[in-house]
Amino acid sequence: MRKFFAYLVLLLFPILLTLLYYNFYGSSGDQWSIQCIFYDHMGWLCPGCGGQRAFYNLLQGNFLEALRCNALIIILLPALGFCYVLLGQIYLVGDKRWHRFLNLKPWYAYFILIVLLLFFILRNIPVYPFTLLAP
Repeated sequence: MRKFFAYLVLLLFPILLTLLYYNFYGSSGDQWSIQCIFYDHMGWLCPGCGGQRAFYNLLQGNFLEALRCNALIIILLPALGFCYVLLGQIYLVGDKRWHRFLNLKPWYAYFILIVLLLFFILRNIPVYPFTLLAP
């Protein structure tokens, strides 16, 4: 019974929280939308800029508009979902068999860091093909 309740919380909590937030507070422009501090102070787009709009558009079914807002977040969403399920299985459910997925090689972290840095640099170049990366 404990595992069933843990699976239920693991599945329903983020779905309910996301639906409540986006139904009551909308996508952007109101007092509850998260503003990028880096963009406000530096004027550069960070790798996460446009992520909230992208996620909102994805929930509305506008996949192409979500890709236009922030392609990196949409592309990495399945990996983030897998990490969520993995950590939920280990720490919430208590299934220790999932620990083997946490033994990643160090180059995975370097690869993700390089992708984030490249995305950050490329989306701030004010030339035509790179302006498509800006939200």
